Amino acid sequence: MTDGFSKAAHQTQWIAVKNLSIVWAKAQRDFSERHADKIAAGFDPDLFDDLVVTLPNGNGIYHVVDGQHRKAAIQKLYGEDERVPCRVVNATDPARAAAIFEKINTGRRTPKGVELFNVRVTAGNEDEVAINKVVTGLGYRISHAVEDGTIRAVSALISVYKNYGLEVLKETLMTIKGTWDRDAHAVDGPIIEGYGALLAEHRGHIDWKRLRDQIGKTFTPGRLIGHAKADRELHGGTIGKSVCRVLTRSYNQGLRAGKLGE
Repeated sequence: MTDGFSKAAHQTQWIAVKNLSIVWAKAQRDFSERHADKIAAGFDPDLFDDLVVTLPNGNGIYHVVDGQHRKAAIQKLYGEDERVPCRVVNATDPARAAAIFEKINTGRRTPKGVELFNVRVTAGNEDEVAINKVVTGLGYRISHAVEDGTIRAVSALISVYKNYGLEVLKETLMTIKGTWDRDAHAVDGPIIEGYGALLAEHRGHIDWKRLRDQIGKTFTPGRLIGHAKADRELHGGTIGKSVCRVLTRSYNQGLRAGKLGE
């Protein structure tokens, strides 16, 4: 425990890249040239966080506690004489450097999928904006809340969109809504993925009313997931694929013609 928070110690210092290095390799993660190249390729000065470095050693070299790939990206772009913003911590040995590195990289809460999705919508990212337009247009909203009219399964939305396109995603949500209205459990990830796979494969061959009626009278969302889990035990694969198989079998039940292939 320190005596207090030192504002002087947390001021930004601009240090030349040539004076920054990994002095203690075991106090850092392995270096990835590919990651450094990726940062350089997408460099945005407004997104450049201060590096965290130790006090300089006898040769005037600061050990980089956090930010070695950012430092390497700047060196690639502007050379070793370029200065970068650094926060110098009161550390002079590898043990303290490693402890700070560990706390920095485990103490941060990773943003949740819903949070990242909504941030990307606000930032104007094309994919998330397109998906969100479909979601809100059908009377849903993206939220952590488990209540009717909300969708938490953003990874499933993105998966259906990227694998099958925006129209299939729209048809998927329309079909689910037409079956169970805005039930929050009806838009769980495996159900979205299962419907997406079904509609992508059989567009133009499905009787939409039959699909809604047949599934709605046979399953609640929870019962559908239960049957999908049992299917997965027999056939393997993901729950989403099993949902697709269960939907197909239910749709085909009682049909002599117009069956969907499993």
